[in-house]
Amino acid sequence: MSTNDVFEARRDFRAMGTDCSVLIYGHGTGVEALADLARGRVEILESLWSRFRPESELSRLNSRSGHGSVPVSAETEGLLRAMRSGWEWTHGAFDPSVLASVSANGYDRDFSEVLASEFVAGVGAQAPGLAEVTIGNRTVSLPRGVGVDPGAIGKGLAADMVADEISEAGAIGVLVDLGGDIAFAGTPGHDSMWHIAIHDERVNDSDSPSTGERRHLVPAGVEHAGIATSTSLTRRLAQGRHHVIDPSTGISTDETLVQVTLAGDRAWECEVWATAVLVRPELLGSLPAGTSCVAFAPDGAPRDDFKHNTHNEKVA
Repeated sequence: MSTNDVFEARRDFRAMGTDCSVLIYGHGTGVEALADLARGRVEILESLWSRFRPESELSRLNSRSGHGSVPVSAETEGLLRAMRSGWEWTHGAFDPSVLASVSANGYDRDFSEVLASEFVAGVGAQAPGLAEVTIGNRTVSLPRGVGVDPGAIGKGLAADMVADEISEAGAIGVLVDLGGDIAFAGTPGHDSMWHIAIHDERVNDSDSPSTGERRHLVPAGVEHAGIATSTSLTRRLAQGRHHVIDPSTGISTDETLVQVTLAGDRAWECEVWATAVLVRPELLGSLPAGTSCVAFAPDGAPRDDFKHNTHNEKVA
């Protein structure tokens, strides 16, 4: 076997309520073990963070709101720190404390069960925010009345964590896709670029496949990169509702924008800003440096005129 030989291993599976895949590149057949390790780590993180599993750390934390500090793993501590950072950066446009409103709007169980149920939406209420959440060394304390929903930030952070771990374990290239929250690092085999597809959720693939996809290109050898999409067009609920909640009202966003895709250094940070822009479209003008953004209104061409935020990445 030549030292230049590059092996590829892929795993496709369901986790975190969505379709997932991991793609690993490396020298030697050990890539198969790395692919299995990546899948296993995603499943472990799901067991820690799922709000639909009563035994998860996240469920236990939410059930203990108002009762002091709760011991948590390093992974869950990191999740809560990421949540609070995103809330602070966006001045509350991204707010994981919308859990009560998400449940009141019908998303109170696995989405397959939600679709099969009849539900009358409750009254919306402003999210309490994360100002009083206390995060210590492997402990978290939620104030009374505050519950957190990891939502898509959990998928983004999990993708980042697994991509880092598999790179450190010896992969020359790794891509982790958890329902469209994507983290990748290194080199994709012998290719000179990572090609990441951005799907326009407004387009029916069977009607117009050529117009439903854009490409995000990143040179091989990147230390770590991420891309995330927030959209109101999937996970539609009854009575015209959707799962993206405006923290200021406790009800679904007004859909001035219906999809925001953001690319940058970390998938979880991209998810924070994509969600924030979907909630408050005016934030398009104040995205962090080094990010690329494509925003989709209900009709018309996508808005990708914020290229001053980019470094070398491009959306084409």
